[in-house]
Amino acid sequence: MADKLSKELLERYGGLKSKRDGIWLSDWQYISQYALPKDSDIQTTKTEGVSGWTELVFDTTMIEAAHALKTGQYNWLTPPNQPWGEYVVPDELKTKDDDDPGIDEATKWLAHASDVIREERARSNFYSVVDMAYLGVSVFATDLMIVEEGKKTLFNYRHARIGTYCIEEDDEGVVDTTFREFEMTYRQAKQLFQRKDDKIPEDMERQCRGAKGLGKKFKFLHCIFPREDSDRLPERKDGANKPVASVYIAMDFPNEEPVRVSGYDEQPALCQRFSKWGTDSPWGYGPSYLALPIARQLNYVQQFLDALAELHAYPRVLTPDNLDGDVDLRAGGNTVYDSANPNAKPEEWATVGDYKLGMEMQEQRREQLRDAFMNKAFKLLNSMPLLDKKMTAFEIAQRQAEQLGDFTPTLGRRITEFLNPLMMREFGIAYRAGKLGQAPDSLMVDLGNGKRGLAMPKVVISNRLTDALKALKNRATEETFQFLMPQVETNPQVLDIFDMDKVNADYALNSGMAPDSMRPKKGANSVAAIRQARAQQIKAQQAAQAAEQLGKAGAGLGKSPQFLQDAAEEQMTGGKSQAA
Repeated sequence: MADKLSKELLERYGGLKSKRDGIWLSDWQYISQYALPKDSDIQTTKTEGVSGWTELVFDTTMIEAAHALKTGQYNWLTPPNQPWGEYVVPDELKTKDDDDPGIDEATKWLAHASDVIREERARSNFYSVVDMAYLGVSVFATDLMIVEEGKKTLFNYRHARIGTYCIEEDDEGVVDTTFREFEMTYRQAKQLFQRKDDKIPEDMERQCRGAKGLGKKFKFLHCIFPREDSDRLPERKDGANKPVASVYIAMDFPNEEPVRVSGYDEQPALCQRFSKWGTDSPWGYGPSYLALPIARQLNYVQQFLDALAELHAYPRVLTPDNLDGDVDLRAGGNTVYDSANPNAKPEEWATVGDYKLGMEMQEQRREQLRDAFMNKAFKLLNSMPLLDKKMTAFEIAQRQAEQLGDFTPTLGRRITEFLNPLMMREFGIAYRAGKLGQAPDSLMVDLGNGKRGLAMPKVVISNRLTDALKALKNRATEETFQFLMPQVETNPQVLDIFDMDKVNADYALNSGMAPDSMRPKKGANSVAAIRQARAQQIKAQQAAQAAEQLGKAGAGLGKSPQFLQDAAEEQMTGGKSQAA
């Protein structure tokens, strides 16, 4: 009798797979042939080697443009040589007294957590896997990466190729369900499923007895989906009762129980989309769909241009019958013909064709294709027109703003769908593994039933791209005050509309200064306290100066009546006299 859970999940996957294959698989196959030939076995079976993978490629512009977009995201969003994300105290745990950039216990602990996780991430396979993920989302507009606890390192990242998984969104448009199909050898399956409650099918065990059976391959389905509270016991923390379900099924043995039923505390499947279709489809829309007609035309025309170039280098020749076999086509070749019969000599035939015009048209299309893949957005100054043109700072700023602005919507989606959930997942794994130490009490919240637990931190992304956008804000500040300064000389009140403390703080932060380098707004070391102390010091100095002047004036008054001395003291100090 078929296992109920396996049957339900396989049926659900079958429905999603049928819809995916009927609409998207052929598109991905077509795109891959022009943009990513190494993955062009989505709908067809190919063997290793070059033959059969690049037969449609005559122009590599789309391949190069896709790799440029991938490299730009890699270097600008998650550069390995600089921090690009950190954890801060969540807004809901802040009070008015906490609303400052000072270093308190929670901030220090989260800064330490950021450093630990950054180091652990660098030791893992993250940067090799995210490189594939950025290439996948650049070409197919949809990509899936799974974050799990590693055996040799704290984190382990898996990349799923397009066409091997299905996705579903929740009611808010967030991908919360994934079905990933993959193959493993029996040896790999034994390495993965080592828990005492894992159940490798007995038929699989029997088929793989002996050393030769270790290399036999089997298909598995990994199902990741949210568990409703009614489907689990929230008080229990075992795998089968975690908020996100994880179920492995041996697809070659569909009637057997799942190989593993467990779960995750956070969503491990990170599905990023470049953009989305206008329909209710969960799959992404990206540069390849826009550039595909251009790429197809580029490759089609390039075949003829290559043939035309070859024809000009090795032209067709009409050979008289009396010279058959005697025409020497080599460089410097010597062919003897009958001078009395000029029509009986070899001549070129049908070699007309404007190669230069064709190449100019191709270059225009290549530029359009690179624009579709936003290559200029990551090259910035390198893409400026005419190297001999001296551009002003304003012109450069405007060009940068235009180019970076094109990528801003994609950046926003990348942060919400990929970077934020990635860092939240890493934080959960590191905290449960004891890598972060004891969390301060200020980060603990009431979970109900008299229990307290750690509040998840807020993620702040600060990479090269966000830094570039911040620099543009600073440039706007500079231009604003350059415009205002001539007015300030005659009318200082024009600056009253600005909160100068905030303007200066924002400028410093946008320039890359650390928040903890600025004083808090409240407290003993705050800006307000320093200003109050300075005002009191100035007041004391003024009082001392007034007392000195009063003493000199009193000596001049001598034995003047008391009311005259009191009036003089009041006038000098600006207040009521002691006698009054």
